[in-house]
Amino acid sequence: MPPDPLPRRIRRSRVLLTVSLAAALLISVAAFFILQAIPDVRTAFLIDTSQTKSDEDFVAITNAVGSAAQNSADADSLSLRRFGGTCGDRHNTESIVEPGTGQARKINTSVRTLTPSGQPTLESGLLAAIGEFSGRYPFRGSKSNRIIVVTSHGVDACTADRAALERAVATRAQDSGVRLDFRFFGYKIPQEQQQPLARLATAAKAPAPRFVTTSAELTTALKELTIPASPDAKHVEVHPTEPSPSPTPKTSPTPPPTVSAAPAAALADGTHQVYIKNVDPQAHTLTVDEIEYLVGAEAQAAAKADGIGRAPNDVYIRNADKKTVDLSVASDARIEINRMTTDPAAGDPTWSRKVSLEQLAERFAALGRTHFEPTTRAFDLTMTNGRVGALHEKWRP
Repeated sequence: MPPDPLPRRIRRSRVLLTVSLAAALLISVAAFFILQAIPDVRTAFLIDTSQTKSDEDFVAITNAVGSAAQNSADADSLSLRRFGGTCGDRHNTESIVEPGTGQARKINTSVRTLTPSGQPTLESGLLAAIGEFSGRYPFRGSKSNRIIVVTSHGVDACTADRAALERAVATRAQDSGVRLDFRFFGYKIPQEQQQPLARLATAAKAPAPRFVTTSAELTTALKELTIPASPDAKHVEVHPTEPSPSPTPKTSPTPPPTVSAAPAAALADGTHQVYIKNVDPQAHTLTVDEIEYLVGAEAQAAAKADGIGRAPNDVYIRNADKKTVDLSVASDARIEINRMTTDPAAGDPTWSRKVSLEQLAERFAALGRTHFEPTTRAFDLTMTNGRVGALHEKWRP
């Protein structure tokens, strides 16, 4: 009589069940470790290693980046990439430290070994940095993915078409499949290169670049950005040394007073191009409207794109939203005017007259009583520590 097949089927089912449970356990363990390996924040430092005016300027940049890396949270994934070299050379951007957690010390050491050379190849560096976020591995940040650009140049030496550069960066960022948070820091960037970098930041949907002129400002700015967040910080109770009587129970405890944070400055530190809409010497404030002051080929291209036609004298001012902001003026702010003086010497673009805020207000009011509209005079305005530190009327042909 043949053996009963039921026990064999039972044994086979038990084996399959055991294998299935083991596989499920292995998958669960693997998933746990993968989730543990995914950082909350992934930050890529992109540093300009092209030639600077002095070795001290470059050392200031490398020191600031190294300090910012050391200041990051231990669980953050960090990487370091450089750009600068020869146009068309595939080595004009290079990964120095690959993404990963626990890389702060390596970045701090590696960045200080870099030396400046070549031309600024900002486009190559940015596109390569974005490309590093395109794949699923190294793991992206679950909460934030950032590219921090630290540069001493506001333009790419190899790309004359700035609009094409802006489109390329915007397209590559969109195609990366992840939301990238760009931050631009400019160190001693020439004034004429600040606006191109600001437009690139806008194309990348980033805040306005932070322009600084001292190593201390750069170090502080980067540290403020990378300081670890502390969402789980607990309230620390301070116990008095002397015993205190038990508090009388209250049915409706009085809530602690709300402490409001100090309001942020209306414009970021750095240079802006503005119209002045009002001057208040008593309150020591200016009301301004930020503009784009374009010259040369860039002015003609913008005027054509906006349907204006040709820009007279190769100057075109773009004022999209006409939004005004009130700014506090530093007591030692340097204020210079030229055309507003109506002095014959103002025909020289290199000439200017230093005035006080009160004198600027007087001149502003005087022009307001004539056909010389004062609110359409363009100025370069420099914000320092949240206040207007300098104001210079732009000479316009």
